Amino acid sequence: MEDAGRTSTASSLAAPIRLAQAQPSPAQPPAAAPTTPASPPANSPAASPAAAPSDEPIGNVATLTGTASVIRNQNTLPLKLKDDIYLNDKLVTFSDSTLGVTFNDATTFNLTANASIAVDNFIYEDGGQQNSALFDVAKGTVAFVASAVAKTGNMKIATPTATLGIRGTTGLVEVNGAGSGAHNIKLYPDPDGHVGTIDISDRNGARLGTLTQGSSGFTIRAGAGG
Repeated sequence: MEDAGRTSTASSLAAPIRLAQAQPSPAQPPAAAPTTPASPPANSPAASPAAAPSDEPIGNVATLTGTASVIRNQNTLPLKLKDDIYLNDKLVTFSDSTLGVTFNDATTFNLTANASIAVDNFIYEDGGQQNSALFDVAKGTVAFVASAVAKTGNMKIATPTATLGIRGTTGLVEVNGAGSGAHNIKLYPDPDGHVGTIDISDRNGARLGTLTQGSSGFTIRAGAGG
């Protein structure tokens, strides 16, 4: 483990973090809030396998440049602004794209080009005691600003080599290649100046350390023992 705080990375990602945060702020017209259109007949060409009627969205696309897609129910679908995001979705960006997603608890994720993240778990109830979330970053650079779930429940981010316990905060995960590549984990102050905590363990649960200072980070590389 070594210090991997890089101010250049922080500055390059500051803008997309703010952009995704700002997206839900403007008041939406009452008619625009429920963005789910009436379901077309099952035999209609417009009928989509995107989600079962009983599924409830857990977030939406807040920002998008270029081309991004979602893998849902074994179908690959293009994403558009304001599209709903559901549990078990896998979000993918390509070489020309960036993607910002806002979840129901106001947590935001920003994916740069060639990134992939899966929503393995998301439970949020305002004032609830069982809030939890698990996001799996398979590749690429993903910045996040954690909100209610991380502050009231149990939010985790997984990479091929580590599991991160997110305790309130703003951070960044870089996954360079598969398990043998270097993975960078960085902690930044929140927009209000508060600095949270990132607890880092390997995939077997062995504790590697904790980030508690703003603009600090870890680099994790495969060692002789894996």
